[in-house]
Amino acid sequence: MLIRFAAALLLLWSAAAAAGEFKATHLSADNTTLALTTAHAATVSAPSLPDQVEFGSPQVSPDQSHVGWLALEANCCTSYAVPMTLVVMDGQHRVRKFVGNGLPIFDWCFLPDSKSVAYMQTVLHGTNFEHFERRSLDDGRLLAEYDYPDDPSENASARRNAPAWVECVPQ
Repeated sequence: MLIRFAAALLLLWSAAAAAGEFKATHLSADNTTLALTTAHAATVSAPSLPDQVEFGSPQVSPDQSHVGWLALEANCCTSYAVPMTLVVMDGQHRVRKFVGNGLPIFDWCFLPDSKSVAYMQTVLHGTNFEHFERRSLDDGRLLAEYDYPDDPSENASARRNAPAWVECVPQ
């Protein structure tokens, strides 16, 4: 009986901890470190990827179960770091990386249900083209894609008709 009670208590505690793990993000002034505040008032450092030189756009999911950021890498052709990977970490500190189709990821969001992310990719300069992807946090699979074409008249129509998940991504 005591073992069953302890197991039930452990299950409730771990569900509560997972449901609201992250409270805030704190990006350093030079964008080279990212501190994450948990529900238990602990501060942990966000892990960086091997080629990462900066962090960008940190966010906590609406249900506080995940935290994410852009991993910026040095770029041979620019004087600034480029956001190539979206990194999302769950309450157990498991990391999922999203690189999409190889283009830089310039903006992103957690969807309101906290079960998926959406992000926008485009080339560095000289186009109206934007590619959006929606991905599952559970397994990383692609849930949907949408494009704003380069042609101005097609671009305007695509923006008017964009699905709601695309509109979650800041513009």
